[in-house]
Amino acid sequence: MERYISKLRKKGLKVTPRRMAIVEIFLTNTSHLTPEEVWSQLSKEFDKCGLPSVYRNLETLEQCGILTKIQQFDRKMHYALCRTEHDHHHHHITCVECGRVDDIEDCTFSDRKTIKGFKIVNHFLQVNGICEECLHN
Repeated sequence: MERYISKLRKKGLKVTPRRMAIVEIFLTNTSHLTPEEVWSQLSKEFDKCGLPSVYRNLETLEQCGILTKIQQFDRKMHYALCRTEHDHHHHHITCVECGRVDDIEDCTFSDRKTIKGFKIVNHFLQVNGICEECLHN
C-alpha cells in the first residue's frame, strides 16, 4: 500500500480515505472491475459515495499509474491495479476467461522514434490471452 501512497504524493495529490479504499479493493482482486462494481463495494463503506466521484477517483488513480484502463468486448470502462514495482513504461495482458491482469515489461516501440514516417508521440497496447490457470481448467 505504501508504494501507491508514494505515487499519489509524487503527483502532488491527496491521500484520501476513499482513494485508499479503492486501491484496497483492487489489491484484493486480481481481475479488472467496472466503475459500477467499485462503486457497489465503496458504498458499503462510505455513506455518501456517488458514482461520478468514483469515476473521478479512478481516472486520477489511472493518471498516477496506480490503475490501468482495460478495454473489454462489452464496451464498458474497466480498470485494474498496475502491480509493477517501477514507474517505467510497460503494457498489460488480460485473460479473456477469468479477467486476470498482468504486466508486460517488453515494449517494441519504446526505443523507436518513427514508424513509416510517423513520429510516435504515445501509444497504447493491451494484449488479450488465456492465463495458464484457465488453460489447465
